[in-house]
Amino acid sequence: MSHALIADLGGTNARFALVPIHQYEPLEVRVLPCKNYGNFFDAAADYIENCSISMDKIDAVVLAIAGPVNQPVIHFSNNPWHFTREEVQSYFGENKAIALLNDFDAVGHCLEVLSSENKVVVGDHSEVDPNGACWVIGAGTGLGISCVVPQDNGPNIILPGEGGHVDLSACNEIEDDILKFLRTRHKRVSAERVLSGMGLENIYEALALREGVEKRLTASEIGEVLKFGDDPIAIATLEQFFVFLGRVIGDLVLSVESRGGVYIAGGIVPRYLNDIHLSGFRDAMQDKGRMKAFVSPIPTFVIMSEYPGLMGCACYASYLVSKD
Repeated sequence: MSHALIADLGGTNARFALVPIHQYEPLEVRVLPCKNYGNFFDAAADYIENCSISMDKIDAVVLAIAGPVNQPVIHFSNNPWHFTREEVQSYFGENKAIALLNDFDAVGHCLEVLSSENKVVVGDHSEVDPNGACWVIGAGTGLGISCVVPQDNGPNIILPGEGGHVDLSACNEIEDDILKFLRTRHKRVSAERVLSGMGLENIYEALALREGVEKRLTASEIGEVLKFGDDPIAIATLEQFFVFLGRVIGDLVLSVESRGGVYIAGGIVPRYLNDIHLSGFRDAMQDKGRMKAFVSPIPTFVIMSEYPGLMGCACYASYLVSKD
């Protein structure tokens, strides 16, 4: 049986898996901390040496990469690894079909095979136009965004970009203070500065400073204190995170009328599924003045699949092998 080697290479972890061609559930998944390996090829060698399939049974290799992939040398946005497409081809063999995808392009491809059980609607609207454009957005180590155009034949078209680095805007005094605080540190403030693990930390520190307290918690520490519910700054941090997420998504919908819906992935939001339902997320998304009626019908979903990027790689590998 023909297989694909698939990998979702992020800023913190590299997730490797195998999948039979024309199947989409990742097998033999291993999550390797990027910091433990000097480069991608060291991590790949570790995985290949310990998986059950020899390289001669692998016909395709599809990598999802946290950063732009249309550069001569591919660098990661939050990871010191780098390589060229030619180095990847040479490493795996000239007879292998190779594809390098942006990590959120891969999540965009997973929409083709994502089951209804693996997505949860947030808000009052759930009806989608299957032929309508979609947005995929996800906060984790960084902020990934991709625009997906469904196709009747062949893989979805994913419009390339680095939308996580757009300018962040503020709509009230609290948000003004958060941006002022972040500008003292970064000068220019992108959406990723608040919509990521680092973003949670930044929001917490800024809100604490508004209370006259100099305090910064890590994202994992914020998660721990949220379990107890006795840190009002942490509670306000998560609420503000969801409000910023709603504002950014609303801006995306204004940019492309995404009647196919908006799909939220990444490591943070699925962890706080109950909280996003109770938050001001949808109100912030729809808070677009005269364009509220344009934005409001667009449905938003949280992707609950554990490995959407790997599923997208598996989907793309099937097209890749069929094309050959």
